Amino acid sequence: MPHPAPSGPAVAEAPPSARSGPIPPQQARSRAALQRLLASAEHVLVNDGIDEFTIARVADHAGISVGGVYRRFASKEQLIEAIREALMERLEDAVAQAFHHAEPSVAGVMDAFTAALGETMADCGRIIPAVLAGARSVDVPERGLRTVINLQEWFFEAIAPHQREIRHPDPTAALNIAFRTVIAGGAHRAAIEPWLPDGLTWQQWAREIADMTTTYLTAER
Repeated sequence: MPHPAPSGPAVAEAPPSARSGPIPPQQARSRAALQRLLASAEHVLVNDGIDEFTIARVADHAGISVGGVYRRFASKEQLIEAIREALMERLEDAVAQAFHHAEPSVAGVMDAFTAALGETMADCGRIIPAVLAGARSVDVPERGLRTVINLQEWFFEAIAPHQREIRHPDPTAALNIAFRTVIAGGAHRAAIEPWLPDGLTWQQWAREIADMTTTYLTAER
């Protein structure tokens, strides 16, 4: 029997005021315009920093009017939240695809997981310190928590068919530790990389973390 995915903390439904966000684009051209706007916002946030991040700067980089930005986002905080949302979606998509194509073994699942995380961070990792700097709330980061819970469930589903390879006496606890090691390691590396580089590429980091967690799960004890 496969191990059930550990139950994550329940995510409370946000009040209506907290759920109010940018108006979703309805047509392909509008969606493309939104993606260009978010790309400009990411550029300004990463290169100018949170203190210089303004709607006017984003509008100037995107080549649109300030009013054009405000028609989608009521504030720069809402724009930063949209950047965070886009990052979470990219990570979820990458990991879901990686698990779908993973080699059928514990090592294959760990390779797929770390590689997908590493590739996403290679593309988007510079956003993370800037987004963290822009976080003004001490509330539980609902969107990020939902992403972690989703990834955890998919991880357990992907590795369940190969549970006989796991030699740890408590497989469920071991899988939880392996999962959290990958997630926490990737987030920590992205957050401190600008100030404390480790000399590795994200691909090299992913390979080392995959080897470490695979050995932890499958080594004879």
